[in-house]
Amino acid sequence: MIKFKSCVLYLLVFIFFLSPTSYAQPITNVQIVTEKQTEFTGNILRFKALSEGSNMKYKWSILKDSCVIYTKDYSESNVFEYPVTCEGIYYVGVSIKDSDGNIVTCESEKVSVVDKIKVEPPKVKTAEEIEIESVQAYVNETKNLTSQTDRLIWVNTEKNMVYVFKGKAKEWKLEKKMLCTDGKDSTPTVKGNFSVNSRAPWLTSYNGKVKAKYKVNFYGNYYFHSILFDSKGTKVVDSRLGKSLSHGCVRLSVENAKWIYDYIPDKTAVHVS
Repeated sequence: MIKFKSCVLYLLVFIFFLSPTSYAQPITNVQIVTEKQTEFTGNILRFKALSEGSNMKYKWSILKDSCVIYTKDYSESNVFEYPVTCEGIYYVGVSIKDSDGNIVTCESEKVSVVDKIKVEPPKVKTAEEIEIESVQAYVNETKNLTSQTDRLIWVNTEKNMVYVFKGKAKEWKLEKKMLCTDGKDSTPTVKGNFSVNSRAPWLTSYNGKVKAKYKVNFYGNYYFHSILFDSKGTKVVDSRLGKSLSHGCVRLSVENAKWIYDYIPDKTAVHVS
């Protein structure tokens, strides 16, 4: 009988020492990791509690300018996220509780939340961005130009530039710009609204002395075509662009003349100003 009682006692002691409560590790080395020291409004603050122990639960509270603005009840998550919409000084406090009911608290470092608009300087537009906005506004708003195709061409004789747009009325987007040579004062390029109607691989001058590649007609005897070649079409005799010195046609580089020849369909609107 004594031996039986002794065995029962040893068994109870053994079970006691093996129980999770008896072997629960105390909560130690508690700290909160803050992702950033400064954050912008509209973003998310992130915190993570690091600690050692077993069966821990976490109760998070977030403070703004030292006032509690939100508390999350105990959960097993050691990570806390909070979206911020207002400027201020934020930090979190966390209560960590183990299975024995022991509680350890800790606070994070402070995070300064600022308005992104106030911090970031306004973006300065480049000259290219300003030009794109300007030419698109001209064809979409100032002139409200239309085309029977999804392309539109504007020849700006003042700047010796050809602008090609893609899209539709009121929504034209600049696709390509090309330096050109247009008509001189005595033989100016015709002004107005026209459309592409034909094309051919070569243009030969009225006296047969010069040729040009990739002619694309847009009105009468007015064409887009390349810089000038000799009568055999083998040697460049005039490569000047960015000037007003032609007999009225719009000269382009060989590459750009070929691009218009290949990609601009008949009935595409051409505006010359």
